[in-house]
Amino acid sequence: MHTPPKEKLNKTILDVAETFLGRPYVPATLEKTPEALVINLEAFDCYTLVENVLALSLARHNPEAGLDVYREYLQLLRYRNGVIDGYPSRMHYFTDWARQAVDNGILINVTEQVGEVQDKPIDFMSVNRRLYPALATDDKAWAEIVKTEKELNENAFYYVPKEKFAAVEPLIEDGDIIAFTSVIKGLDVNHEGFAIRKGGRLHLLHASLDEKKVIISKETLQQYLDRIKKHSGIMIFRPAR
Repeated sequence: MHTPPKEKLNKTILDVAETFLGRPYVPATLEKTPEALVINLEAFDCYTLVENVLALSLARHNPEAGLDVYREYLQLLRYRNGVIDGYPSRMHYFTDWARQAVDNGILINVTEQVGEVQDKPIDFMSVNRRLYPALATDDKAWAEIVKTEKELNENAFYYVPKEKFAAVEPLIEDGDIIAFTSVIKGLDVNHEGFAIRKGGRLHLLHASLDEKKVIISKETLQQYLDRIKKHSGIMIFRPAR
């Protein structure tokens, strides 16, 4: 039987994430009809990098570590209650994804401890259904997304505003998941990645749209947050193990 490593999960997360440095950025790799679990470790967008790295890291810490365990974690993270039941069962909003991971004891929402509530309804997908081929003409799927948004909006949406980032930066740990909240109406999060310290300053390990690959940002996390105008602030999620 495989003996699980004694290192903390956040260290495993960065070790795993660094193995993907240089892999290409490719969006929309999960779109498949009918809906099925897609496994792709050759190309990532920001969401799939975070999700796959977390699933691989959890599997490495499991006594039965192996491909099947990784697949089980990936499905548990990606789908509501770990059940694949069409397009709406996949958690498309990051806040929905993160909330389930918190409920399952995988992540801790640090933002609730250091941030503040943002009064912002989340409804981007239902309002802009034409942007999503799976919703454009499928009223049933669209109605399920509306239901998901309603449930999301029943919970407080915590974030750290951009102008208050410096005060919480010392509290962020290597391997924390950083999600960048959006100024776009109806949208919760624009981007996500992992916090990593280099030279005593926080940087971002992420699948970069600008660089078209997985990188560790040359600019600090503060500089990145300040530069991207569509980011309103951050959310912080920490491995619970």
